[in-house]
Amino acid sequence: MDTRRFILSAALGIFGLPLSTVPSLSADACSFTMPRDVVVSLSRRDGEVQLDNRKTRAELRTMQRGKGQAGAFGAGWTPVGLTLTELKYAMKVRVEAVTAGQGRYCARLTEVAADIGFDAMNVFIANRFKPGTCAYRSINDHELTHVAVFRETLDVYHPRMLRRLERTARSLGPVRASSPDAAARQLQAKLRTAVDPLFAEMNRTMHRNNGRLDTPERYRAEQSRCAEW
Repeated sequence: MDTRRFILSAALGIFGLPLSTVPSLSADACSFTMPRDVVVSLSRRDGEVQLDNRKTRAELRTMQRGKGQAGAFGAGWTPVGLTLTELKYAMKVRVEAVTAGQGRYCARLTEVAADIGFDAMNVFIANRFKPGTCAYRSINDHELTHVAVFRETLDVYHPRMLRRLERTARSLGPVRASSPDAAARQLQAKLRTAVDPLFAEMNRTMHRNNGRLDTPERYRAEQSRCAEW
């Protein structure tokens, strides 16, 4: 069926501005004399469906077990179809910084560029089932319901993720650090603290909704449509 391999990845990107071009520090602690706005973007990747009809059922079983899935009927169950994908989340931040004396910097967040989604939806149908047959169509229909679950969950969580990023990014004040890079890591960590729980919730929702599709009752109903199993 679906993969349970959701990868949380983050890439730190420092789009450093020359120090001479950023606002100067005010006299008090770590603050800036000029206002700023934080630009926040969250790109969405739906993942292109890639169909593979070359694997044997045994190979699909090995792939499934490699993802920590035993299947709806337990360890003895051999899948006829499988959908594998990875949910990925990445973030880059931009900061502006000024020297604060004694080798320290004061920096504030000015941009967050993140993306969430899937590179590909890899749908496998065992090679004993040939295109055009009833069983092939049945398996393909089932696997595409999993693809729909992934994308529908993204429909729900993409705007929620964007709102949380926007709210958090605009609430973060300046930080002191030993370098602009270190300041960016601090600010990114604060963003991750706010966003990671929502990402984990999204993973749990995908697990739950996909699990509803993989039950013995549903499999029996789908297989009753065809004779060539």
